[in-house]
Amino acid sequence: MDQPLDTPDIAAARAGRDLGFRPDINGLRALAVIGVVVFHADRAILPGGFAGVDVFFVISGFLISRIILSECAAGRFSLAMFYAKRARRILPALLVVVAAVWIVGWFRAAPTQFRDIGGGMLGNSYFTVNFWLLRLAGVGGYFGTDSATKPLLHLWSLSIEEQFYLVWSVLTAALHRLAPRLLPFAILAIFVASFAYCVFLTPVDPIGAFYLPWARAWELALGALLAYREVFLPAPRPSRLRADVGAGLGVALIVTAYFVLSEALPFPGWRAAIPTLGCALVIASPGSRIGAIALGNRGAGFFGLISYPLYLWHWPLFAFAHAWPGVIPTRAVLFALAAAAVALADLTYRFVERPAAALFRRRPYALAIGLVAALAATGVVGRLTYDSKGFPGRFPPLVTRVFNFSANGADGDPLMSCFYQRDDRAYPLDEERRRAAAFFEAHRCGVPRDPSRPTILVVGDSHAAHLFSGLTRTYGDRANVVALAAVFCVPLVEHVDMDQGVAGTPRCRAINDDVFSRIRRIRPDVLVVGGYFSQYDHEANWRYPGFLDAMVAGARTLHADGVGSIVIAGEVPTWAPVLPILVGRDLLESGSAAEFSPIGVRPDSLDTDRALAAKDWGPGVVYVSQADKLCGADGCRRLVGRDLPDDLLAVDYGHYSVRGSRFAVETILAPAIDAALAAARPAR
Repeated sequence: MDQPLDTPDIAAARAGRDLGFRPDINGLRALAVIGVVVFHADRAILPGGFAGVDVFFVISGFLISRIILSECAAGRFSLAMFYAKRARRILPALLVVVAAVWIVGWFRAAPTQFRDIGGGMLGNSYFTVNFWLLRLAGVGGYFGTDSATKPLLHLWSLSIEEQFYLVWSVLTAALHRLAPRLLPFAILAIFVASFAYCVFLTPVDPIGAFYLPWARAWELALGALLAYREVFLPAPRPSRLRADVGAGLGVALIVTAYFVLSEALPFPGWRAAIPTLGCALVIASPGSRIGAIALGNRGAGFFGLISYPLYLWHWPLFAFAHAWPGVIPTRAVLFALAAAAVALADLTYRFVERPAAALFRRRPYALAIGLVAALAATGVVGRLTYDSKGFPGRFPPLVTRVFNFSANGADGDPLMSCFYQRDDRAYPLDEERRRAAAFFEAHRCGVPRDPSRPTILVVGDSHAAHLFSGLTRTYGDRANVVALAAVFCVPLVEHVDMDQGVAGTPRCRAINDDVFSRIRRIRPDVLVVGGYFSQYDHEANWRYPGFLDAMVAGARTLHADGVGSIVIAGEVPTWAPVLPILVGRDLLESGSAAEFSPIGVRPDSLDTDRALAAKDWGPGVVYVSQADKLCGADGCRRLVGRDLPDDLLAVDYGHYSVRGSRFAVETILAPAIDAALAAARPAR
């Protein structure tokens, strides 16, 4: 190792020989982008196709590190030229796609959607989209249904790569200059530390593990290790047989990852090692027949050349299809859009990327400065779009009010004071127990105000909280309506396992155990349980395996422990895009809003409702299907009256509005609650 470091001319000569174009790596790009596009078009075909991004990370780590290391060894590395080359490679296509998204958004996106586009543009101008998405992560993170309508979502991976370019180039150049013998150990240390952190974080916070660069750095560092080996630790090319075995195993691992991984499994964690190791094996096996035939053919070469613009174009097309009212994003529609993305990518490569490369050869710094200035301009436009809340003046006043409607049924004291919010920090179990108990004690949650009246106790997540308005209005003058609710926690499951994604964490274990203890002490006349049940049944990062049966067991246990009547406020229908946008689009395009409609209704919520309705809940427990009452032959209810926007049933994908909450309690839940109260009176 010492001799190559002490003789940079030898390393430079070798690097100059080996830095040529490798068709097999170009084919890896094709394999990566095809996996991602097919996954986004139909997850059933390639349930783990999202791992193509991990393949991209290894390729980037290898190619960029090889450039930096070989130029450092030759004594000709220029940080300014490196950044200029990165700008030429990344920005031309990116600027075209971002501009197209903003223009389409201006004409088609609702204010809240357009505001989010502006926020994505602002984050992209600093290459911090991953942090932006992490801060805004709602239901399910990257894999959540709410992500399907974000046209700049996919730029999270580009941000991580750019963060790598910015930091890694400086660190590598500095180490090579000041302590060259430490360089391989530094790369190895980054790899080990980042991989260990990723494996640790994924079960606890899969959304953070997905988006945080320090949980992804090991994938890029793996490529950097391969680059260091190639530049400074020369070895004879492997034999044809050895290369074939290595490349064949590598491709097999990548393809296996596409089929065996899925959004239902915690990711990235150790599972990300499957596609990344596969990519590393292919890179480390030059000259293989599988590299020449499977990865080096003309078809793979074409998709490899357009892989970057194809990655940029495909997701905005898919996202607008999911957000466009009246468009049902079926498999046929999405694959047609994938074909359109291929055509756009080819045009972008021919008429944007290649001309930019030619101009760069003549005036590299001038082009780079112009591109960076244009990127900064997109950030300014993004800031204006975000701060203006999506330029609501683009639409008539009533449509704007509908688009921006936010009168949530959970609003209002005192019940909202007993809705435990999520802390950005994670604490050990004992601390979470202390915090949960302190919260509920401080707000006297679950304590009846009038012991002479019956008590209705509401437990669950935000889909229990959105019943607060209706329950208070309907029963506030004849019963104690109290709550023990918590956001983002699987409800009615005692002793929650702490390795089940976001729904199974020390926080949720502490909250559920405390709530169960308080229910047994309070012994309410009626226990009302609400929750976003389909989230824990379907959503990748929030899914709690066996949740439906666990909730049934929890209800049966509480009844056996003395809770006489339990009413499960069943699943509500949910929409994508959100209900105010669907109704606002109806007003904009037809001048009226339908009371019922099938458009935008998500099947997962209806599937979960049917599964819960079919359960044997046992004595003392009543499951009330809200979806069954709200949906019929004409679709699902959107309005509870004709006064818009206040008579919208929901304020978003499925949380009741104030009037929606009152409507649901009075017309759907009241019969079961009234019967439970009547049964409780003789006992009292």
